[in-house]
Amino acid sequence: MFKKILLTAALVASFVYAAVPRPLVDMIIPLPQGKPLALKAYRGKVLLVAMITTDCKTCQASIEVLSHLQNDFGTKEFQVVAVAGDQNAQYMIEPFVQRFRPTFPVGYLTADQMALLGDIRKEDRHFAPIMMFVDRKGVVRQQIYGDNPIFKNEEPSLRKMVQDMLKP
Repeated sequence: MFKKILLTAALVASFVYAAVPRPLVDMIIPLPQGKPLALKAYRGKVLLVAMITTDCKTCQASIEVLSHLQNDFGTKEFQVVAVAGDQNAQYMIEPFVQRFRPTFPVGYLTADQMALLGDIRKEDRHFAPIMMFVDRKGVVRQQIYGDNPIFKNEEPSLRKMVQDMLKP
């Protein structure tokens, strides 16, 4: 009986969460000041794409953690990119960037573009932030949602995941 419940839960989870591994969607991300950023420009690097909303407290706290990771690993073939997907994000992103001062590019997308990037069905409601770990070949290897316990001990957990992705 327990095995049947566990199997059912795993099957349900497979429909709710994005498929990994999968190729990263080739997306152009508008930046508040500057030319748009093409995600494919980071092929050859490990990429951490953070999908956020500008008013999410966990997302705001993650910006500092991600800045630490960018500063520590950025010279080692690693890049962080954040993308805001709130309604009217194009107007909210510049004040957000000025307030939190990330050390990596932060842009914005529409809700539909965010769903495409994160392989998220419109009817699904996931907690932000969503962290996507992309390998050097442009394949999404892990996708972690904001309700994951990893966010209770975020920096050491993400640091370990980045270190693992950077191994040859």
